[in-house]
Amino acid sequence: MNKNNHTEDDALEEALSPIVNRLIDKNYETSQDKISSQMAPLIGSAIREQIKSQKDDVVDALYPVLGNMISRYVTKTLEDMLEKINLQIQNGLSVKSLKRKLTAKIKGVSETELLLNENASANIRALLLIHKETGIVLAHSENPNKPISEPEMLASMMTAIRSFVNDWIEGNSEHQELGEIEYGGNKIIIETSGYSYLAVIVEGSAYKATYDKIRETLENIVLKHGDMIRNFDGDLSKFANVEIYKEVANLLSSHKTEEEVKTKIHPLLFLVPLSFLMWGGFTYYKNLQNRELTFTIEKLLYKTPELTSYNLDVSADDGTVLLKGRVPLVYYKKLAEQVVQRVKGVKKITNALQLSNSFHDPMQISANISYLLRGFNIQNGVNLSYSYDYTLLTIKGSLPNKRLKDKVIHEIDSIKNIQDIHYNIAITPPKLHETVYFNKASTKLTLRTQATLIRAIESIKKLDTKYNVVLTSYSDQIGSIEKNKTLAKKRLLNVSNFLQQQGAITQNISSIIYNTPPEGVKIKSEAYKARCIVISYTKKDDNVSI
Repeated sequence: MNKNNHTEDDALEEALSPIVNRLIDKNYETSQDKISSQMAPLIGSAIREQIKSQKDDVVDALYPVLGNMISRYVTKTLEDMLEKINLQIQNGLSVKSLKRKLTAKIKGVSETELLLNENASANIRALLLIHKETGIVLAHSENPNKPISEPEMLASMMTAIRSFVNDWIEGNSEHQELGEIEYGGNKIIIETSGYSYLAVIVEGSAYKATYDKIRETLENIVLKHGDMIRNFDGDLSKFANVEIYKEVANLLSSHKTEEEVKTKIHPLLFLVPLSFLMWGGFTYYKNLQNRELTFTIEKLLYKTPELTSYNLDVSADDGTVLLKGRVPLVYYKKLAEQVVQRVKGVKKITNALQLSNSFHDPMQISANISYLLRGFNIQNGVNLSYSYDYTLLTIKGSLPNKRLKDKVIHEIDSIKNIQDIHYNIAITPPKLHETVYFNKASTKLTLRTQATLIRAIESIKKLDTKYNVVLTSYSDQIGSIEKNKTLAKKRLLNVSNFLQQQGAITQNISSIIYNTPPEGVKIKSEAYKARCIVISYTKKDDNVSI
């Protein structure tokens, strides 16, 4: 009979469970506010009962979270304070304040924060991690220069005092803890967790940084070793955890001991490193100037074709230039000095170049030829090469004009101990076919036109004087022939004046006028191409004019 009843109960429960669950869900959805108001007193009572019966467990569970929350709040408050008082000390002027300002710029922090940190280091004498219930020292670390005697007795005394004070506090106010014990100029800072507390003996004042470090250390111990502390049964052999000792010892090592506190230095002594720094900066600046001047002179000497083949040593010191090396003739010695005199920043020249006619080494002769031709080849339009078999030197290639050819021959001939020289150098004038365009009915030279003319000047300067510059004017045939001829003459005059004034060219300028567009230009679609002047050149024998 009982078995049947049990079976019927199970069947009834199975049938009603889905219905009851839906009713509960529906009631919760429609009566959330009512359920919350009814549950709130029960939850509050449950939390209070949990704290009263298992306070240590609750403290250990909440300590890391609340510690961080309180620490962040305090930090934000201090940051606001630092920002307000920072303006009051930034205008202070002293050697120490200048040093602090420089350090603040380098580290990217406020000067006020550095000022507070200078005095925020407490002299920690000892630390003891004590089991709250038994008063046994779980781990401790101390300053070796000022050790404490019998830390176990101190821990027992601390536990007794703390227990007595806390019993009295609980009778008057709930959930309070003893935080500090002061004696003379020293204090014992007590930071408590659920089953243990950290006692820190500090000489002198303790600042926020010290308290933050103590809380952080105890928080790490609770998070990592809370279970071991809670289950401590009095057997320290089971508690020989090296990591806990490290946590405690790190707190001591992170603060300065009394011997590490720096002796105050007279502000005038800061002038010594400051003077050294200024002297170092000045010396570096002068050395940089000397190197730049030396490099400029060496570059200029190398670009001088007559001197390129000789190994000249240059040194500069505060505007005084020393020239050393060997050259074959007095001419080169004077030429090197003249080149250096043109350099800005040179105050004095000591010409220590020595004369030597003993360039008999074939390898040295070949090297001199190579250096000389390399100096010429850096110029546009120059392409020279050589072959030397120790008896015959052959120079071949091309140059843009006869003037440069004569100069090359002169420099090669000046190299001593070459028995025979054969020159196979062609004169290849530079290409010149530039076209400048004008606006309709205009004779004005635009910026684009001037840029084209400057490019033409560079080519014209490389021509020999036996060539004429030819300016050929074309027309768009808009208007009368006389009008177009007048425009052409004004355009030619403007171009000619620009070439002579801006380029100082020595070649004769000839001109020719056509009342037609250039070949291949269609006036209807390309009228702007018809209004132009073409710049070219021809030999004097083929001279043309208007």
